[in-house]
Amino acid sequence: MSSASRSALPAAVEKGDLMPLRSENHAAAAIVDPQLALPVTMRRPGVVPGAAPRGQENAEKTKPRLRLDHVTVHFGKRERPAISDVSLSIAAGEFVALLGPSGCGKSTLLNIFAGFRAPSAGRVYLDETPHRGPSAQCGVVFQKHSLFPWMSVIENVAFGPRRLGLRDPLGIARDLLDMVGLADVAHAWPSSLSGGMQQRVGIARALATRPPVLLMDEPFGALDAQTRSLMQEELLAIWERLRPTVVFVTHDIEEAILLADKVVVMETLPGHIAREISVPFPRPRALDVVSHPDFVELRREIADVIRTEARKVFR
Repeated sequence: MSSASRSALPAAVEKGDLMPLRSENHAAAAIVDPQLALPVTMRRPGVVPGAAPRGQENAEKTKPRLRLDHVTVHFGKRERPAISDVSLSIAAGEFVALLGPSGCGKSTLLNIFAGFRAPSAGRVYLDETPHRGPSAQCGVVFQKHSLFPWMSVIENVAFGPRRLGLRDPLGIARDLLDMVGLADVAHAWPSSLSGGMQQRVGIARALATRPPVLLMDEPFGALDAQTRSLMQEELLAIWERLRPTVVFVTHDIEEAILLADKVVVMETLPGHIAREISVPFPRPRALDVVSHPDFVELRREIADVIRTEARKVFR
């Protein structure tokens, strides 16, 4: 972010403190959906509110940013739960991919993290505080970009900072559009952009208010293979720069391994965690890592787990 934009931020933001939120219900959610409002929290990336003294930094880093404690979700009168007894801990700044066959509950878990759905049993924690609804600390990017069609690109990105009352929301938007390579289409209408460009605007809008958690539900699923590859590279660069905690839902094994620090493979009927797999490849991670023999072997291993789970649906 440029020095001009930094000087435009409130003093509390510069210190790493959270801005007070004066909104109600879903207006507190940092989401990319025209059905819900977007006032959100602004904070310096990687800084936890009430940051610990330097001597406690390592202890703070080990605290989970997100945690599920024996979470179960029932839908209506279905005999089986959609998710059963799921416990999962995600550290601050960690990139976690949720992977599994259709119907295993990946998107349901994401909605739990976002606060859009309450668990039928168990508890959800955000920074070790009970998480009971949409939060300004969680940004959400959906598979469909969901931009406001009546707003220009830059106004879409500036929407959250403006609703929060931050100074120079357009300056903040310009910086984010420059980061995602869309500064030259700032005043275009969303409908005039390609699918990949629309998703980049959606990601910029989610990041404009710097939520410490970014939840992504198959954001590249509808893109062609070439655009998807470019978007993966773009997301890796953005994550390296801002280091939010990311939960990324995908059906693509290669995408999960390429992007994530940890891949959570889910089983189905009911949804449950089958395995948590740490990705061994160092960062920054280049796209050519997909041809490494260890990458190929890990992809095969995960594919075997998912194939076993997918067969359950056809029995």
